[in-house]
Amino acid sequence: MGNGNSSRRRGGLITIVVVGGYLALRFGFLAWREHEEGMSTAGVIGTLALYAVGIFVVLQIVLGIQNARTRQRETALAQLHPGAHLAKVQLKRDLVVEIRRTAAMLGTTPDGDVPRRGLATLVADHQGLGLYVGGSTPRLLLGIPRSAVRSVGNGETTAAGRYAFGTVDALRVLVDNGQWTAVDLPLYRTVVGFAKTLRGDELTDGVRAVAVAAGVRQDAEPRAGL
Repeated sequence: MGNGNSSRRRGGLITIVVVGGYLALRFGFLAWREHEEGMSTAGVIGTLALYAVGIFVVLQIVLGIQNARTRQRETALAQLHPGAHLAKVQLKRDLVVEIRRTAAMLGTTPDGDVPRRGLATLVADHQGLGLYVGGSTPRLLLGIPRSAVRSVGNGETTAAGRYAFGTVDALRVLVDNGQWTAVDLPLYRTVVGFAKTLRGDELTDGVRAVAVAAGVRQDAEPRAGL
C-alpha cells in the first residue's frame, strides 16, 4: 500500500497545483486589468473577493442539484430494497470498462448508457449487489447476484473527476461465476457539498457494512495485481 499512498499524494498535489495555478492566473489577470483601468488596490481586492464568492455559489448550486438527485435515488432505492445498505459511489472512466466487462461475464447488460462521470448508489442486501444511477426512477448499471460475489475488500483505483489524478482507495468486489474479475468502486461521503473519497478506517467500515448486508466474505487485505 505504500506505493499507492505515494501515488495518491502525488495525484492530490498535482490536482492542487493545476487548479491553484489556473485560479492564480485567472484572478491575477483580472486584478491586472482592473488595476490598469485605474481601480484602487482595495477595489481590486474587493472585485476578486466577489468573483471568488460567485464561483463558490455557482459550484454549490450545481452540487446541490447533483446531491438532490442522489437523495431522490436513495429514497427510491430504500423503498425498493427495504433494509438494504446503501453506499455512495463515484463514477469514472475506468469504471465504465469494469462495469461492462463484469456485466458481459454475468450475461447481463447495463440499463442504458454507463456514465463516465457522476455519482451512483451501491445497494447491498441478501440478493447481492446492485449499482444504480438516476433520480426518483433508479437505473441499474450492474447487478451482481450474491452467489457470484466471492468477496469484498479494500482495493485501489484511479481517482474520479475531470481534474483528479493518481489513485484512491476503493471498495473491491471480486466476482466469480466460473470466471472471475474485480470491480473497484470509490466510495465517498459529502463534505460541504463536495464528494470526498473514503479511505483508511472510513473505507474499511464501509466495506464491512457492505459485506454484512450482503452476507459475503470480507477480505482483510487488498489483493495485489487485481
